[in-house]
Amino acid sequence: MDQEYTISEMGEKPEIKGEHLVEEVTAREVNITHSGVGDVRGATVTLRQSGAHSVTADHLTIKQGGAVKAEAGKLEMTQGGLVAAKAQTAKLNTSLASLLVAQGDVAMDQSGAQLLLAKGEVKMDQSGALVLVSRSVKAEHSGATFLIARQVEGDLKVSFGPRESLIFGTVAGLVGGLAYYLLRRLQPRR
Repeated sequence: MDQEYTISEMGEKPEIKGEHLVEEVTAREVNITHSGVGDVRGATVTLRQSGAHSVTADHLTIKQGGAVKAEAGKLEMTQGGLVAAKAQTAKLNTSLASLLVAQGDVAMDQSGAQLLLAKGEVKMDQSGALVLVSRSVKAEHSGATFLIARQVEGDLKVSFGPRESLIFGTVAGLVGGLAYYLLRRLQPRR
């Protein structure tokens, strides 16, 4: 069921419940439950068992939901998923993010990220990241495939440290570049 739902007056508190597909919502406080939303903007946004294409908020809470793109001052996610997120701080609990960029600290509990970039400290408990770049990492029973960090404390299993990551990236770049060059040379000219 398609319907457009736009609230531009910042004083209202829209609550969207049921099985709705809403194109756009803008308000100071937004609560979305069991619905799908295109774009959401607000000071405080809560998604409960809901999905959104794009969310911009000072404080974003996702519970058993997800978003394709999110930008928030404070991000809190429980049993949720994000494709790409940019936040000041982030707290993930049993959640997944493909790309998470944080200006401050990140806390992960039984969560995962493919690419995690944080200027602050990353605290991980039973969590993992494919690529983790941070100033400082504190971990318990966690892992990362590629790690670049100034300081690491705790139990973090790493496949490739900073030196190995640099070597791997250089070799992968050279092999990829050579393969591209050879394919272009062997391709018939038009």
